[in-house]
Amino acid sequence: MPEIRILCLETSSQICSVAIYNNGYITEVKSDKIQNHAEVLMGMINQCCQEAGIKLSEMNALAISDGPGSYTGLRIGSSTAKGICFALNIPLIAVSTLKALAWDAARKQAADIYWPMIDARRMEVYHCLFDKELKMLGTVANGIVTEPEFIPGLISGQTVLICGDGAKKTEGILGFPIYNQFPEAGFLTELALESYNKKEFVNLSTYEPFYLKGANITR
Repeated sequence: MPEIRILCLETSSQICSVAIYNNGYITEVKSDKIQNHAEVLMGMINQCCQEAGIKLSEMNALAISDGPGSYTGLRIGSSTAKGICFALNIPLIAVSTLKALAWDAARKQAADIYWPMIDARRMEVYHCLFDKELKMLGTVANGIVTEPEFIPGLISGQTVLICGDGAKKTEGILGFPIYNQFPEAGFLTELALESYNKKEFVNLSTYEPFYLKGANITR
């Protein structure tokens, strides 16, 4: 079997992280600072390579957390990923941030439906439903958790686990158990491997992250 090494970047939230999938072994480095992705990302990539004992030039592909999430964070991650992919002539894989959160939650607790939510400021979240096979139910949307119409009707009678860094906003409001966690690069590894084996790559020239909403710019 050929060796497969995939570099994974997570820059969609406040916490930046890098992981390397290396033939079933995963090495991960996480930032201990908030929202300084441009400052630390390349250093974290080098550190992760050193800890994994792998050169950056030995990667077979690069996977990026596709969003939705922080507009600035996603732009930093995508520009860094594109630069590395062009330089090394390797493919780029885009993994849904919401699906990666659902994947991690499914490893921790059984449920009929996983409902990942990403903090979108105030009481708003980016969210989508996934079944136990991680098949997406419906589409990705943004909504206010306190609005009466926020809860989709198709979850009636199902066991639901709300996950992601927006989960805590629903505590005491929606009545479902929560598993609160920030997105991490390690959550991308298995999904990235699946895409790699299926040769599901994005176009390097035209790829843009899934922002869902534009930048939040104020004076």
